[in-house]
Amino acid sequence: MIRRSRYTFWGLEKLANVDWILFLLLFVVCSIGIAMLYSSGEAECHEVVCRNFGSWYPWAVSQMVKMLVGFIAMFIASLFSPKIFVKFAYVGYFAVLIVLIMVEISGDIGMGAQRWIEIGSFRFQPSELAKISLIVALARYFASYSISEINKLFYLIIPVGMVGLYMILVLIQPDLGTALMLSMSAGIMFCLAGVSWKKFAVVGIVILMAIPVAWEYVLLPYQKQRVMVFLNPDLDVSGDGYHITQSKIAMGSGGFFGKGYLKGSQSQLNFLPEKHTDFIFTIVAEEFGMLGCLLLIMLYLLIVFRCFKISLMVRSQFSKLLVMGIGANFFLFVFINISMVMGLLPVVGVPLPFISFGGTSLMVLLCSFGLVQSAYVHKDVLISGKGVYD
Repeated sequence: MIRRSRYTFWGLEKLANVDWILFLLLFVVCSIGIAMLYSSGEAECHEVVCRNFGSWYPWAVSQMVKMLVGFIAMFIASLFSPKIFVKFAYVGYFAVLIVLIMVEISGDIGMGAQRWIEIGSFRFQPSELAKISLIVALARYFASYSISEINKLFYLIIPVGMVGLYMILVLIQPDLGTALMLSMSAGIMFCLAGVSWKKFAVVGIVILMAIPVAWEYVLLPYQKQRVMVFLNPDLDVSGDGYHITQSKIAMGSGGFFGKGYLKGSQSQLNFLPEKHTDFIFTIVAEEFGMLGCLLLIMLYLLIVFRCFKISLMVRSQFSKLLVMGIGANFFLFVFINISMVMGLLPVVGVPLPFISFGGTSLMVLLCSFGLVQSAYVHKDVLISGKGVYD
């Protein structure tokens, strides 16, 4: 009789097969995020001068706990076969859809927007879940059809509708940044699935024609102001342009090598608004200079490269689309945030992955990489047909 260990019974032996290089890259970037949140912690004030010497509170400790939970969730997800994710892809999509509707009915309001669901002391942002559930659902859909079928308009109605429902509910909150992220993530998935460039050209023309209408009837006044400030940062230096002005000052003052950890004047003297969330990259630039920024960007690119390498190893079309979609979506996050704080794009409220403070974003991102790990661990699993599992 063959004796099976309790580790085999629980499937824990699969943990030995995870991509430890990817895990190490994720852990290093998350650790950098904790260090940056420590640097942006509570300030000590003496009379009229406030000086921040770094603190675990209120952000670093909270982020560390959520990072631990996220890594545990990532390893748990890696134990499951991609067949499970295929089976429940649409269930997950509609579950998130229902939660987004609940946000509109009884969501918690913060910073002028109704974007959160609060359950006891636990508060999360469902739109973050929408980013990953949409990728999984689209990967399931596109893996079910051939490229020739996908390029027929009839077969594009359902995925376009799936994207549209999410975008409408997110725009109502209002959360223009997340809505744009959803549209761009979906565009990447359509491209990876093999949709013809001609259809993208048509969509592009329609978007260009719709811009005047959206400006007049869709965008809110503060969103219009952000666009105007992006085009001319000197338009309102003490108001809406303050964020980007201070961000550029901080990034420029860091030079090539930076001022040193906890020694950035703009961040430590609290000139930088939202320094622990959307503009945390400026702290990296000020304290570690251009060299530190390049090293962080290199780590991000290595994570993306690892995802695409895994996508070449897996057998199933679903896993390929899923892994490439998650990797491309991750790169999109990084690109938009860094471009935003440098003034190359309007401020749209996109966090820097694993660095910015935000429990929902951090845990959802780590869970999404759990799906990547699952594809790697079960790379020989073949998923074929329209929801048929081998």
